[in-house]
Amino acid sequence: MIDFSIIFSYAHAIIAILGMLFNGLLAYMALFQTPRVIKSYATLIVNFAITDFFACMFDFFVQQRLIPTGLTLAYVSNGYCSHFGPRTCYVAYSLMLHFLSHSLWSLLLSFSYRCYILYKPAPTRHILVFILLVIYLPSLLQWVSFLWAQDDPEEIRDILKEAFPSYNLTGHTVTGTKNILCFSALYTILHMTLPITPVYICILILRRKIISRLSFQGVNITKDTRNLHSQLLMALTYQAAIPGFYLFSVASYAIGQFGIYNHPALEYFTFSSFLLIPFLSPLASFIFVTPYRKFIKHSFFKMAHVEPAETSSTPHNYTSHIHVIG
Repeated sequence: MIDFSIIFSYAHAIIAILGMLFNGLLAYMALFQTPRVIKSYATLIVNFAITDFFACMFDFFVQQRLIPTGLTLAYVSNGYCSHFGPRTCYVAYSLMLHFLSHSLWSLLLSFSYRCYILYKPAPTRHILVFILLVIYLPSLLQWVSFLWAQDDPEEIRDILKEAFPSYNLTGHTVTGTKNILCFSALYTILHMTLPITPVYICILILRRKIISRLSFQGVNITKDTRNLHSQLLMALTYQAAIPGFYLFSVASYAIGQFGIYNHPALEYFTFSSFLLIPFLSPLASFIFVTPYRKFIKHSFFKMAHVEPAETSSTPHNYTSHIHVIG
């Protein structure tokens, strides 16, 4: 019989570690390799990188399996948190969830910022940090409230034994919520699922406005600045597609929650799908933002002791000024 806990544990470990490395590299490049023209935007990139880094870290620590049955949600933790007990696993799990939700709001803020600076001067870093703190509040409330949704692990075990007698959870760390209709659990579930559609609609509207503005002849910006804006738009568009994995996660959860079908593979898949979001997100900047791509390529050639091929292109001289002809 296939042991899904081992398969998914290895998958989570590999993807989470790579995700932490990718996001750590992105944070470094945002701080030290960002062109002056997008220096203020680097604040948002660092926010993305830190958020996704910790989402991967806590996923690696918890490696969660979600088992819905009726109004009960059970969590089986297969990560290193199991060595520290159910409470530690539950707190780490709630932290992971709140980082994932904050990542979605951060994506909307990034699109809003790219649109805003095509009409107005770029805000200062202090203002961006303040805005980030404001949009972080719903996720912070989610984390704090969800801490009160944990019920007695032994009661959760008894519910699982009755609902799924074939499941062997001996030696596994089990936590959960007996009734998800309580505010603590319900707020988390709604905050993790409902915002996806309206946020995506807003992103599509903002993306259309950005494209329209960049192609408008009345906007007088240098060619290099326009190219960099286009690169960031491509990166954001790629990042906007990545949270589509939310849909797979929500679908696998809903199938079990509504009693349509329950299977260990489906229960592990819910958070395996979530993990792909912070793992793939930094690749957008690596691929589409030229200064970052050149830095990675140069570093790779340097480590491999290979001389990069000469190119005829002239160096970019980025400028931070955007003038709108009225």
